Amino acid sequence: MQNAQIDPLNAEQIRQACYAMLSVARLHGLHPAETALIAEFWSSAPELGTFDPAQPAPFDPSHLPAPADRELVIDLCLACAFADGNYSAEEKAQLKHLADQLAVSEEVLTQRSDNIRQAFLGSLAHLPDSASVAALSKALS
Repeated sequence: MQNAQIDPLNAEQIRQACYAMLSVARLHGLHPAETALIAEFWSSAPELGTFDPAQPAPFDPSHLPAPADRELVIDLCLACAFADGNYSAEEKAQLKHLADQLAVSEEVLTQRSDNIRQAFLGSLAHLPDSASVAALSKALS
């Protein structure tokens, strides 16, 4: 995403972003960090009501026509994938599937993945246990 302007998402776009995030988070059972991340984003559209992580989540990318919004959804899904500290092969495959549905190139997906991973690791850089940070870096690769 090259300095793209992101307009605020409407309620349906937020719902669809959350559905995409759920498709990643449900691969290994919902981790509390993933649930909290999705619920927080869901709550940014009060008209959606209470977030229920058990609800059906039929993702429809047609509600996200703008390329910047589509890349934002990829970023959110990557955040879900990294939230439990393990970016699995299944999550990578689901992200590739979502990127295909959203017409986001593999190059952009790789770039966004690297950026989100670095952001997660950067938030831990202040920790005194560098060996744990290094192990987490390997798990998120």
